[in-house]
Amino acid sequence: MTLASSGEMSIGGTTTNRSINVELGRSATATSSLGETDLRTLAGVSSGAISLTNFYGKTHSSSLWQTTITIGTTVFVGQTFRGFSPTINGGFGSASDTSCDLYSNTPSFSFYDTNNGNTFFFIHDNTGTPTDNAGWTTLTMTKTTSAGSTSTSSVNRTNLTYSNPASDLRFWDLGARFTGPASGSIYATVALDFT
Repeated sequence: MTLASSGEMSIGGTTTNRSINVELGRSATATSSLGETDLRTLAGVSSGAISLTNFYGKTHSSSLWQTTITIGTTVFVGQTFRGFSPTINGGFGSASDTSCDLYSNTPSFSFYDTNNGNTFFFIHDNTGTPTDNAGWTTLTMTKTTSAGSTSTSSVNRTNLTYSNPASDLRFWDLGARFTGPASGSIYATVALDFT
């Protein structure tokens, strides 16, 4: 939620658009200081004088990385792939940000289903830190159909099946199909928000 654009503002307290602690996802009674990094980042004041008025209209984002995929389809070796990949069959679909900022070396990624089955999130690297099954907690997907309707769903990384079949690949099976609905208008885009 966004903090109020004027009026009373406090570090603590329970009023959602007036409490900096609540905006940061902290307890209303947590010990916080205007000079600490998280508060300075929210206020947009990296150094020097800071006051409560610097927080007017600010919103805390816990996103680690966001990208929007424009769904594409390809057939390769008799399999139908739907989503985004820069590598399979010369690439298909597109993404607003193709460098995955979840890892230190910003590797490429893929997000697709095969033959209308489960959707997979692939990282084309396993040397960037953090390594293995790490780097994010929750993936929220906002799916938009070609007709303009949207739906949102989330998955937690620890609830997914993780595999590291090669030194340059790690992937998560999302356990369901998120690149297209079971029926009706097909998805045109899927916005991915990793926290």
